[in-house]
Amino acid sequence: MGWILLIALLLVGWQMWDKQQKARQLALGAVRQRCQQEGVQLLDDTLVIERTWPEKRLGRWQLRRDYGFEFSSTGDHRYRGHLVLWGRKITLLDLQAHRPTAEIIQLASRRHSG
Repeated sequence: MGWILLIALLLVGWQMWDKQQKARQLALGAVRQRCQQEGVQLLDDTLVIERTWPEKRLGRWQLRRDYGFEFSSTGDHRYRGHLVLWGRKITLLDLQAHRPTAEIIQLASRRHSG
């Protein structure tokens, strides 16, 4: 009986880990796409899970996962980003206010020409 319980616990643990990895890949893909659209670089190509907890939303219990990440528009400054995933749906993807790359290039060219 002990072996059956151990195998069941291992299977449940593996299933939870697998779902977490799939959720992370979904979130990472969305962050990469948004960074590319904004013309910024995702630093370290990394998402950090900041919080995971079950919560009732629209009458259903789902896991809410909050991820944090860092990005840069020039490579000199780090900015923070935040993503919220409810189940398998991204409900928030926010980038901290940052100076766009084009604006930095314009400022640098003005300094050199003026």
